[in-house]
Amino acid sequence: MSRSQFLSVKPEGNRKRGRKDAASLQSAILVAATSLVEEKGIAGLSMRAIAARASMPTMTLYSYFPSKTAIVRALWAIAFDPLFSEMRAAEVEEKNAKSRLRAVARTYVDYWLRFPDRYRMVFLLEDSRDSAEDRMFIDESDVVPSYLRFEPLIAAALDTSLDCRTEAEALICALTGIAHMAITVSEYGWGSAGSYVDVIVDGILHIEKR
Repeated sequence: MSRSQFLSVKPEGNRKRGRKDAASLQSAILVAATSLVEEKGIAGLSMRAIAARASMPTMTLYSYFPSKTAIVRALWAIAFDPLFSEMRAAEVEEKNAKSRLRAVARTYVDYWLRFPDRYRMVFLLEDSRDSAEDRMFIDESDVVPSYLRFEPLIAAALDTSLDCRTEAEALICALTGIAHMAITVSEYGWGSAGSYVDVIVDGILHIEKR
């Protein structure tokens, strides 16, 4: 390779290395933020604390994430992705419509109980806009359509072609409530989460759609 050819490819190599370094630093920042939440709770999450944990100046942190909101939303995405993956897997595995609904509902609650810190990070931190032009997290992510997969699951379990969105939203609220109480009021002697899920799903299955 001639010197001119070498120089012509070097910038692309630098760009690739730069993108890799940026991704690595972003990952380190999110790891630092996650560890802070796990150790100190939501109150311990601040830009200064995250920068210190990631061993970088606070101004460097701002060059990768412009605000705490941006970091929180990135953490939410990390928390939701495996949840929705597990829910899809449970949906595919079950062939019977009623069993499918029950399995996906159990998967949803079980995930948050396995990862209570993720639950706190997602549900105990309120979303906000950094500017009037910004969209909310639920508007720029796949969270809502992923949650509302419960709608066709309920319709199939009830063997109806009628709209089941209200039932799906009610089920989401109830399932999240199970996880919420088990995680935030853990000193109470709750029964098995699965038994509560069954009570709620059984109630859904006895609905008569007209």
